Amino acid sequence: MAKKKKKPEPKPLPKLIGKFPSLGKKREASLPVDELAKRTGISAPVLAGLKTAYGWGSHTKLTQADFNEKTRSWLNAGGK
Repeated sequence: MAKKKKKPEPKPLPKLIGKFPSLGKKREASLPVDELAKRTGISAPVLAGLKTAYGWGSHTKLTQADFNEKTRSWLNAGGK
């Protein structure tokens, strides 16, 4: 009879605790800057200036809070 091969010992799995955010926490959704501009009533020239100043494209996504902060900052710095 042929000898049976011994099965290798399974490697222990790495501990994943603390490496991923809790699934129970809610995060704010990221939306395209064009959609955020529509929601906040930003005019097309101001949006164009924001895109140029921050290097945003039409597919750039931000949270509402980040968009509001950057818009306020840019407008207060004299961008109009």
